[in-house]
Amino acid sequence: MAVSNAFVGCHTLLNHHTLSSSSSSTLQTPLGLIGVPRNNRTRRGLIYRARCEISPSDSASISALEQLKNSAPDRYTKERSSIVVIGLSIHTAPVEMREKLAIPEAEWPRAIGELCDLNHIEEAAVLSTCNRMEIYVLALSQHRGVKEVTEWMSKTSGIPVSEICQHRFLLYNKDATQHIFEVSAGLDSLVLGEGQILAQVKQVVKVGQGVNGFGRNISGLFKHAITVGKRVRTETNIAAGAVSVSSAAVELALMKLPESSHASARMLIIGAGKMGKLVIKHLVAKGCTQMVVVNRSEERVTAIREDIPGVEISYRSLDEMLASA
Repeated sequence: MAVSNAFVGCHTLLNHHTLSSSSSSTLQTPLGLIGVPRNNRTRRGLIYRARCEISPSDSASISALEQLKNSAPDRYTKERSSIVVIGLSIHTAPVEMREKLAIPEAEWPRAIGELCDLNHIEEAAVLSTCNRMEIYVLALSQHRGVKEVTEWMSKTSGIPVSEICQHRFLLYNKDATQHIFEVSAGLDSLVLGEGQILAQVKQVVKVGQGVNGFGRNISGLFKHAITVGKRVRTETNIAAGAVSVSSAAVELALMKLPESSHASARMLIIGAGKMGKLVIKHLVAKGCTQMVVVNRSEERVTAIREDIPGVEISYRSLDEMLASA
């Protein structure tokens, strides 16, 4: 604050000062002596120049970080706050990187708080799914905001900044708005029109309610995106047919079998995560009742078995299956 006050004080003194003598070659002000050349007179009067200085004792007592934060109104008078998306998705980054960057839903409020503690970030939201990791922020400065968020992503994931920069995408303002609208509508999904992403966008708003940093600009953006996603699915046929990777996989697999054999067929599912559970649900909906799930541990398979009663779900260890392969 001392820096900006000094500049304001400087301009006030210069605007209100009058010369005590038209023939004087120097100007006495609280800031010191200011030289005024005699030949510098024009029709518009004298041009005064002054240097605003902060005493060593004042500058020593103010940290660089405090100066940066407190001088923000002066630093960004010519640059409006911007909505920025810093993201990685199935289109730009491998699954190994997305897994390291992923943030569980329970940790979204913490992530929003940490992001808004950055010097140039005012608001934030996190959209983290199987196919994408996207951070939406309202930034005081585009360049500095992107730099700070990228460094934060590197710190939380352990991935070097240089590697993140190779795979990330950056969108600003109108492009950022269009992107979240397309995401919500299912236009950016692996399977065109899939509906799960709309539910995930809704969850961002639900989790963000009451969280400091999930402000009106970012929350309003996501609420509009939800409206767009609903309209697209209501007013077009984009949601017709298989609208998720799991349902498309099930339909493709069952095309290889006669419908009469669905109930007796034993289906093999590799993985017991969210996608594996969705595949089992789609298979059950098609009449399949016998599943073998290959996974690293039995814990998740047991949880699925409890959630879907009346279906035979057996577990096989991944290590065991690899050894016998």
